[in-house]
Amino acid sequence: MLIKKRSGEELSSFLNVAKRCAEEGVFLTDTHAHLHFPEMVRDIDDHLKEASKVGVERFITVGINKKDSSKALKLAEEYENIFASAGIHPHDASEFNHSDIDFFIHTFRKEKAVAVGEIGLDYFRNHSPKDIQKDVFALFLDLSVSEKLPFIIHNREATKDLIAVADPIVGKKNHGGIVHCFNGDKELMKWALDAGLFISFAGNLTYKKADELRDALKYIPLDRLLVETDCPYLSPMPFRGKQNVPANVIFTAYTVCKVKDIDYKNLLFTLENNINNLYNIAHAKHIDY
Repeated sequence: MLIKKRSGEELSSFLNVAKRCAEEGVFLTDTHAHLHFPEMVRDIDDHLKEASKVGVERFITVGINKKDSSKALKLAEEYENIFASAGIHPHDASEFNHSDIDFFIHTFRKEKAVAVGEIGLDYFRNHSPKDIQKDVFALFLDLSVSEKLPFIIHNREATKDLIAVADPIVGKKNHGGIVHCFNGDKELMKWALDAGLFISFAGNLTYKKADELRDALKYIPLDRLLVETDCPYLSPMPFRGKQNVPANVIFTAYTVCKVKDIDYKNLLFTLENNINNLYNIAHAKHIDY
């Protein structure tokens, strides 16, 4: 099921399929990347060129605080096929100042800004106090409602509190959302599906010991799925241990095909339809770099 080696017949065969889809105009979106991070942006044209070769033609670069969100939007405004989100990652919640709300509202109203996020709760590292994380999370969920934008949720070891904060807001009225980098949490999965949200899988889906995550994938409808890299993090097999790049999202998509028993091209059509149901962004098209 998994492509374990950086050479060999299985990898070569799949890359041929991906390139053939690209030649036929069937493209893929990396729905969660950090292309504006220093280690990515310095080689951005090379990354986009390599991604295009395997049919990855659209990208959402995700902001994690005020300064970082500015960088994400700036990059998106420089490239036709890059879009941006803006938000406060739970790690940065304690640095958030309410005087910044106007900045974020102004940012959300920019043409290339397509989502509120990355927002949520992270109790694994606890870089910010839990109460502050919850307050900032709730505030940005409210902004996603008022600004009529989907949201991008980060969750790590905080499911019960995350649901408690989000459910009253999401339940009132939402414009869609994503549980990004899903880790297999069944309680979170049920809540997200009941709330009409999308669930996005990253490179960890491909890992040898990720059987529980792949089992969870079996229960998620195809029309609620998305794929991402979260680059520069979470490189998939067979590139685990190296810096992740946008082109690698195809390996997560490949693993989805194996688990869900669906043809790669058909999966790409399904994912594109999901993107169009969630985001107000242009259709993917080939761009020469």
